[in-house]
Amino acid sequence: MRLGQNGSFSHDINDNLAIIAQADLGVRMHTLPQAMNMFVRAVETNSFVGAARSLLIDPAAVSRAIKALETDLGVLLFARSTRTLKLTAEGARFHRDCVQILKKLEQATQQFRANRAMPHGRLKVGMGLGMSRRLLLHAIPPFQKQYPDVEIILLSIDEVAQIGDKGVDVLLRPRSLRQRGGQHPEPQGLVVRKLVQARLVVCASPEYLDRAGTPGVPADLLRHTCIAHVTLERDLQDEWPFVKSQVRQKVKFVSKLLLQGVDALREAGVAGCGIIRLSAWNIEDDLRSRKLVRVLPDWECTGATPLVAIYRKTRPMPPQLSAFVGYLSEAFRHHNLPATLVR
Repeated sequence: MRLGQNGSFSHDINDNLAIIAQADLGVRMHTLPQAMNMFVRAVETNSFVGAARSLLIDPAAVSRAIKALETDLGVLLFARSTRTLKLTAEGARFHRDCVQILKKLEQATQQFRANRAMPHGRLKVGMGLGMSRRLLLHAIPPFQKQYPDVEIILLSIDEVAQIGDKGVDVLLRPRSLRQRGGQHPEPQGLVVRKLVQARLVVCASPEYLDRAGTPGVPADLLRHTCIAHVTLERDLQDEWPFVKSQVRQKVKFVSKLLLQGVDALREAGVAGCGIIRLSAWNIEDDLRSRKLVRVLPDWECTGATPLVAIYRKTRPMPPQLSAFVGYLSEAFRHHNLPATLVR
């Protein structure tokens, strides 16, 4: 702040804050806003004691701060007497400028906090082989409409260990189960959040069923070409459990075609390579278009595994990551398997 030729203080905030750059200031950069606030409060309450009381500080601190301001500015801000506290002409102009500066500082602070809270920035999303690209890509446009400042990079990754190592913020994949049950442990320091658990559907193309016939009971699958899925952990999913009216059957087959990745499995089914088993969300469009036909519709194929989001345990959780995981959980909700069928 400097006094102009016309006797008024400059209204340019850069000029008003030029005092900060002075090396010999009694009021330093980190205390200048506080000192200005004390000065404004002293004017509003017409006393140093009133200012101190409103700020819950020692009155001596107010006195020291205002004295430092006067020294730095080279003017008296108050014409002091034993009974009253009256602004000088320079003090009145400085008070007007302080009010404007403090208001802009508060607005800038609030805007910065709001921008920090709003999801923004880059988010690297890893897609495991068991994750349907089609399901995820259908969910991306509505998310980006809701959060336009989030940039999404989709990457295919093969291992959970790649989270963080390759800059992947979150991995989407089915929670893999061992063939005889039990979940594979995830590395320490990771959060595993369930997004959805969908119904398993056994199906095949109309061309395959015309050629090989349609199974009537689970045991008939042994006479068919069933395609086995290989998980990321190299587990072979060649045993399919079924239930119907409390009757349970389990079919273990020998597959002549083994595939890794749900998209490859789906393509094999559509191409007529054999009977496949996939979560309903992966093939709902193909079932509607009759590219695939459900097999054994009276039997429920159990053993569905949830789709999960895996990410590093950090506090606070990055806003863009929190928004993305929460959005997917809500977007996939309608795919959820009824609780009575989760086994």
